[in-house]
Amino acid sequence: MPGCRKCPRLIADLDAAELRATQLEVENDVLGQELAEALKLIELQKADLDRFEAVFKERRPPNCPERAPEGQLQLAMARVLAEHGEGLDVDDTGSDDNGTDSPTSETSSGRPSGGRRNRHEHGRRRLDMTGLPVQEVTYDPPEVIAANGVGYRLIGAERSSRLVFRVATYMRLEIVRNQWVREEPPARLSLRQQLAGLPELALPPVHIAPLPDCLWPRFMADTSVIANVVLSKYADHLPLNRQETISGRHGFTIPRSTQCGWLGAAHAVSHRIVDAMMEESCRDAFCIATDATGAPLKAKGGTDNWHVFVFIADNGHVVFRHTKVHSSVEVQKMLKGFNGMLLADASNVYDRLYKSPVDPVTECGCWAHMRRYVWQALPVDATRACEGLAIIQRLFQVDRECSTVPMPQRTATRAARAGPVLILFERWVTTLKDADPRSPLAAVATYFQNQKAALRRFLDDARLPIHNNRSEAQLRALVLGRNNWNYFANETGLKWYTTFRSLIASCIVHKLNPQTYLEQVLRLAPHWSTAHMLELSPKYWQRTLASLSENERTLIRPAGELQSHTVVAAVPTPIRHIFG
Repeated sequence: MPGCRKCPRLIADLDAAELRATQLEVENDVLGQELAEALKLIELQKADLDRFEAVFKERRPPNCPERAPEGQLQLAMARVLAEHGEGLDVDDTGSDDNGTDSPTSETSSGRPSGGRRNRHEHGRRRLDMTGLPVQEVTYDPPEVIAANGVGYRLIGAERSSRLVFRVATYMRLEIVRNQWVREEPPARLSLRQQLAGLPELALPPVHIAPLPDCLWPRFMADTSVIANVVLSKYADHLPLNRQETISGRHGFTIPRSTQCGWLGAAHAVSHRIVDAMMEESCRDAFCIATDATGAPLKAKGGTDNWHVFVFIADNGHVVFRHTKVHSSVEVQKMLKGFNGMLLADASNVYDRLYKSPVDPVTECGCWAHMRRYVWQALPVDATRACEGLAIIQRLFQVDRECSTVPMPQRTATRAARAGPVLILFERWVTTLKDADPRSPLAAVATYFQNQKAALRRFLDDARLPIHNNRSEAQLRALVLGRNNWNYFANETGLKWYTTFRSLIASCIVHKLNPQTYLEQVLRLAPHWSTAHMLELSPKYWQRTLASLSENERTLIRPAGELQSHTVVAAVPTPIRHIFG
């Protein structure tokens, strides 16, 4: 039958189908194994990328500049304006840096200083030596000297200057206080005194001048030496053991234990000045910029990580404070009484200040921190990261250019120019929705959304900076110092550090010589009213100096400058204060 003739073909087709199915199963198993190996390789590569990002973000070399290629930023800005700049009036001007802070006025040489100075300028920079002491040395030709000038006529002189260094040295100030007695016949004793067995003649009283008040009693060092120790340790990062070695080279070895005693005495007479500076900052400042860094403290078996905060008040004070715990409670204690603007990073230790029902603090965001998040995305997506960096660069440029506009017009001018740039950045952030949730670009979007209101706060008042770089710069001294002394020996060392760094940093703000200031303040502070220590702060020091009485001026003069025959009178008590 016809059907019977089809059976062999059907059976053959069925066998072929079964064979094909078997082959497909084998191929499927092979592909499954290859897929599993590919997924495993992807996981390994993802882990490598994660490790690379961690190294790039957390283990960068110290002081690594967060720069991007300028040409790439210009191209990225043109691209982002074309894609997201519709309807926005964004200034289309170039910039010559990557979001760093610098003034905009022209320098004395006529070069606009709105951007960074070229790091590769050629030629030597001429140093101004007009303020240095001068010692003139004259050289004559040997033949003129041999003839004693006979037969020669002086027609001129060629002058040139050389910078000379003379090794600093210690000197001994010998204080001689003569003893005097009055030249008059001694008084005879009464009959009663004679009967009591007293000698016939009474010895005349001895007169001696008091020790000058500018010298600390029971201290071998003048405040000039103590101020030098303070600056060497807390401004030049020289530990006391190195200062001990250096003093030996200068001819007189000062043991570190002796230096330590001097620092303790200096702190005892100066810490109230810093306390008064912090109190006025919290009471009167409109904006305080703050940041914190770790301060290792020696402990049994290792170190404990304490913390040092810096507070830069816009009313002229720079104050350092230390705390054992990096918490909201400690920050609230340090800023007690402050209810202005706080410029800080997005750390949650400041949240309690913003939510406080009593004297709430207003949060102001830092665009340097926002830029750092974008910069960290460069290795992952250079194209979009350059776009974000270009927008932030334009924002910094606008801020620098508006810094020359007088107040209060600066507020409106900066807001009008920076507002469109902020809108452009916000539009750019919306393009990051498709980014991998684990990628740095996703972190950029998250940080901006969380800090959006704080990052726009600077538009409300031109007194608000757009970045917190000054705080980080102030803390850099502690980071550099840790490379020299590694850790603080105890909490007392931390107290000394925060006190002296506050005075030194404030001196720099007010263009005071810290050496001269510390010398004079350490002489005057022990005799000053504790209720008016704020008058001795760097902010008010010039005003205080101008109002000192003659007796008070004698206090701040070094003992070596006092005339040897002058008897230094004691300062009348209580000492007046000059404010009010």
